[in-house]
Amino acid sequence: MKVTKINSILSFKANKMPKSQAEYFNKKLLSSDSVDIFCHVATDEDAFNSAKIMYDYLRDNGIKPRIICNNADENYGYDNKTYDIIDINKNKTELQRAKTALCLDFSDPIRIRGKAFEYLSSFPKSNVFCIDHHETANPITDSNIIKTEEIVAPKIKQIKNGYLDTTAKSAASILVRFFEALNISMSDNQKESAFCAMADDMNKEKLINISNGQILKSDEFEDNINAKEVFENIENSISDKKKTEILSHLDVLSRLNSKEKAFRMSLYKNIKITPNKKFAYVIIPPDDKNWKKIGGDTPTASKILRDFRTRILEHKQTDEFIDKDLLSKIQEIQAIAVFYPDTKAGRYRVSMHSNKDYAFRIIDLIREQYYSPLKAGGHPNRAGGSTQTLDKNKCAKWANNFICAGQNLHY
Repeated sequence: MKVTKINSILSFKANKMPKSQAEYFNKKLLSSDSVDIFCHVATDEDAFNSAKIMYDYLRDNGIKPRIICNNADENYGYDNKTYDIIDINKNKTELQRAKTALCLDFSDPIRIRGKAFEYLSSFPKSNVFCIDHHETANPITDSNIIKTEEIVAPKIKQIKNGYLDTTAKSAASILVRFFEALNISMSDNQKESAFCAMADDMNKEKLINISNGQILKSDEFEDNINAKEVFENIENSISDKKKTEILSHLDVLSRLNSKEKAFRMSLYKNIKITPNKKFAYVIIPPDDKNWKKIGGDTPTASKILRDFRTRILEHKQTDEFIDKDLLSKIQEIQAIAVFYPDTKAGRYRVSMHSNKDYAFRIIDLIREQYYSPLKAGGHPNRAGGSTQTLDKNKCAKWANNFICAGQNLHY
């Protein structure tokens, strides 16, 4: 059944997606008979739920979609009866390529790895489309600039086969604007997916705080029209029951087992600080036993690490995890990194949080002075990178680039 255009419940005041661009993007997608929807490596709630939103839309328009990601069953327990999921790392047969590739929540090749990257690379660039809210130095799509007389999102040169808006707080919020520009009403399932995606990403950004099934909105959230209007329109359009279910699903830290709790506490014991007192870090070696006990690089582990980084950076006087001795040492911290192995992908990773764009400035300094081929990116204050090795010595040397940059950056 083809989706029909009806009056939307939304009416945006800021940062609309230009209608001409939405129509161009939509026309190209709907002219395909099949679309493979790609999620970035270490698929998160925004990437997965954005994929579900577009899967529903494409399917209802008579197009055959698939979702391409990694560690799908282990990480999210996808409903394979509803969505055609290809766990690229487990797939044993050669995939018959779809006509079109759609990349959601990423637009740069540094955000996709291994078999997924190899498969995506098999598509002609003119058949690769993307929607993203990250800074992109090297778009994975056709990089011709689309011409439009309408105002586009600030700070971004729009690429031909996609839409980029770094002022957006999630890919899902851009999809909401996509449907708004086309005057298409989203289904209840799509709204619930968008709410889950936006809530998780804004929780990462500390625009909101999710605790005990409730949302606490920060002053920054209230001041950010782009985030506030999209989120609250979607939030107010879903039932309280569904909202509670989604928030409970996202509140992983309230459901940790004993091993996960012990690992969480160990991070605060193993923190190190550079002599300039500006850069803090924790190194989890490739063969770390406690990391293996909690299952390695899982969504739960990711949330534990992210919570740790934000607590250290905020260094609140009343934080239950930070004692007085540690609090006195981290008062001047401007950036914090955690280094950890992704055993299944055979790589070593770093995730950083910072103030005043220092995460990006550390990455730039590494490329300029220490290691020019560094693969890293993300947001100016929430970034990451990886190297394709689990050799202990090589990982230590790679991590040392960040430590040196953190020490020598002019804050």
